[in-house]
Amino acid sequence: MTSQNKKRPTFVQNAGDLLRLAGPLMLGQLAVVGMTVTDIYMAGQVSADTLAALQLGGSIWAMINLLVIGIMIGNSPIIGNFWGAGQPERVRFQFQQGLWLSIPMSIAVCGAILLGVLLLGSLDISPEVYRIARGYLLPYVITGFMFPAFFAFRSTFEGVGDIRPVMVFNGMAFFLNGILDYILVFGKLGFPAMGGIGAAWATTVVMTFLLIAMAVYGHYASNMKRLQLYKEFSGPSTTAIAGILRLGIPIALMIAAEVGFFAIIPMMIAHLGSNVLGAHAITNNLDSLAYMIPLGLGQALTIKVSHAQGRRDPREARQICLTGFKLVFVLAMVLGSIKILFRHDVAQMFSPEPNVQMIAASLFFFSAALGCFDSMQMAASGALRGYKDARVPLIIQIIAFWVIAFPIAYSLALTDFWGEPIGVFGFWSGLVIAACLASVMMLYRWNLVSKNAIKALDEPFTTAAAQG
Repeated sequence: MTSQNKKRPTFVQNAGDLLRLAGPLMLGQLAVVGMTVTDIYMAGQVSADTLAALQLGGSIWAMINLLVIGIMIGNSPIIGNFWGAGQPERVRFQFQQGLWLSIPMSIAVCGAILLGVLLLGSLDISPEVYRIARGYLLPYVITGFMFPAFFAFRSTFEGVGDIRPVMVFNGMAFFLNGILDYILVFGKLGFPAMGGIGAAWATTVVMTFLLIAMAVYGHYASNMKRLQLYKEFSGPSTTAIAGILRLGIPIALMIAAEVGFFAIIPMMIAHLGSNVLGAHAITNNLDSLAYMIPLGLGQALTIKVSHAQGRRDPREARQICLTGFKLVFVLAMVLGSIKILFRHDVAQMFSPEPNVQMIAASLFFFSAALGCFDSMQMAASGALRGYKDARVPLIIQIIAFWVIAFPIAYSLALTDFWGEPIGVFGFWSGLVIAACLASVMMLYRWNLVSKNAIKALDEPFTTAAAQG
């Protein structure tokens, strides 16, 4: 039976498959971001300066680690294609190339973190905020060195559709991070109270645990024994590594185009004081937590589409995407409603400062609107990664966030071009505009790419029929 006339799964079947795959990915991602949210929560209990410092240092780390994630994600659809085509030996080879690539990336990450420390010294912030932010970033030199190797494992496991280690190990890491945060931030069990700096050391211990756990799973897990990931370890292949970079760099830059917008906001509003920085930190980190749900569905779409493309079944790939888009839209509406309904409760939970609570509660309206648009563009970009389409989505992100939205956001926030400057609210207005534009353009691009994939498969059949 050909891919044109075989019976297709129903919407309910596709939705069930996607959610079974996306659910553990969501939980794993929620655990990762939950560690940052835990850091922010603990910092908020110490002081407004500590909260502001962790927002600044965390923004620099987030920008660096998301570039790493983007590049290593490029390995996932390549592995997915090999897995879908039934080529386990190619999966093993591709995993090994990912590990080779992680070595120079680790060195680059350490250098970038040290540059971030220098950047902090040039900002208009108080000496106390600088001291805490600098101390928070320095342990990330160790964390950052391990991070690329961790994602070499993770992209491989996700590429073959094995998302259990992501959920289980990240969940364990979340609880370990919370315990260590409590001990090191507040000085329990005989340890000195390190404040926000202790949260960074907790993250370093957690990353060590995650890397070791992933390496052990890759060797001993029953489903991984078939792949024999460490067998006949090949040397670095410039062709294979270039293939990862060819796909991964545009993905990394695409992520950076959006996350860079978020990361630059604390630098732009640092002079407005710790209350504004703290309110932005609360809203931004809770928004990041909610963002993991559409991100999990986007990652699931990448896996399912790459597998379908590996089987040369673009019709199934398109049908899966349509199901995913409907699911992510419903989830975004639900999450947006929750943000608005509980905005005051969440703000009070994260900071005892009334001014911080007031600003954060107002920002949650922007966060709700942003989530509705951002979830759609995340799902569409995840689907496009499955088609190995990354360059045009990168251009879309740059145009939406930086060419159009950033000038509007900056002028609203910090100039009198439109009237009285509105500070941090101007930057969040720009984020909503950018996400709206990006979602429309991403969906248009996906529609074109998915239809072209079907057309390319149909052409041999059409030619054969005409010749017959």
